[in-house]
Amino acid sequence: YAGAAGARLSDLVDHLRYHTSLTAAESELAICVANRAANADFIWNAHTKLGLAAGTREQALHAVDTYGPLDDLTDDEALIIQFGRELLEAPAVSDETFEAVRARYGEKGLMELTAVMSVYMMNANILRVMEHKAAPDARHLTPRPQGQTI
Repeated sequence: YAGAAGARLSDLVDHLRYHTSLTAAESELAICVANRAANADFIWNAHTKLGLAAGTREQALHAVDTYGPLDDLTDDEALIIQFGRELLEAPAVSDETFEAVRARYGEKGLMELTAVMSVYMMNANILRVMEHKAAPDARHLTPRPQGQTI
């Protein structure tokens, strides 16, 4: 839709998905967190499948989809989800979460998580403007409860 800008965005998405220090499962989980925050069924449908194929656990996807508790997840899953919830849906990332992500993934990984989640928020907004919808038989997000906060 956007010519040269679209091509550059595609290159950025490719880099952030395939050429970072994050594992494929971590990247896909981060992408799914962004899609949940953006309420983007079309992207959610594709990336839950890609995530499962890459090793993202169904339990983590369920927690993302339903804003469920993080207690039964691995430490890394819980950290990625908590970071994404704070980054994309709260007024700020807490110092505790920021430091935990930096301690686990380093400065580079912290920026990569931020970037991959952010670029998928942008993708979701572009698709929303274009009124791009998921197919009726797609894996849809669970509707958010009214007044849902993280």
